[in-house]
Amino acid sequence: MSQLKSSKSIKLNNLSAEYDGESVIFNAGKEKAVVAINDNKISKVTHFMDEKEIIVDCPVKNLSIGDRNFQRDVDHFLIKDSHHSNLMRLGQTFHCGDGGTWSSLPHDFENYPEPGFEEFFFYLLSGGSERAIQVGKGMLHDGEEIDNAWIVHHKEFSQIPMGYHPVGGEPDVHVSYIWCYLCTKDEWEKV
Repeated sequence: MSQLKSSKSIKLNNLSAEYDGESVIFNAGKEKAVVAINDNKISKVTHFMDEKEIIVDCPVKNLSIGDRNFQRDVDHFLIKDSHHSNLMRLGQTFHCGDGGTWSSLPHDFENYPEPGFEEFFFYLLSGGSERAIQVGKGMLHDGEEIDNAWIVHHKEFSQIPMGYHPVGGEPDVHVSYIWCYLCTKDEWEKV
């Protein structure tokens, strides 16, 4: 069974990630992103590809999605063609509200789960217990079907299935998470 519990480092077939106490580091073969965090928010992304480096110190796209108890703001740092033909898509999602909020429905392409999709969340939780519940219904990268929920903690990673994967904060917990996935098919674009 694939790794569902949160951890300080994580590895799938083509994507790995670790937290070194200061930065979150995502690796995907010839591509790497070092994410600096300040006050539970991305302050800078240094992206390396084909031995070339770019620095992104502010979001390249901002969205507000959902409403009521599942409203969230999303900052995109690495999108399609942000650095040559990068496969990494990277950003941060912030739940709006006073804590205990949820993220909502899957992206359109995720309604048709298929193997090979690799994504991680790195949780930045504050207030209350600094814990949240990650729900996963769909398919993991290796083709394993999943319909489960697990506890996630502040400054830890979790694998995210293609499909339905809302995050719910415990009472008084403010939820945000850095997400990174490999967009190896055009139809997997989130933006």
